[in-house]
Amino acid sequence: MKVVHCPCGVDVSGDSDDELVTNVEQHIESDHPDMVGSYSREQILSMAHDH
Repeated sequence: MKVVHCPCGVDVSGDSDDELVTNVEQHIESDHPDMVGSYSREQILSMAHDH
């Protein structure tokens, strides 16, 4: 499992790279709508940590 720690305090996880990217994009859309489209797949994956 991989996790991205959002600066807002939410940990977003996924079992695969695809799931993680989808979950992070959904989190951004719901909690940070002003930032939609700000992060590429590669940027999201570069912020991920293995858990």
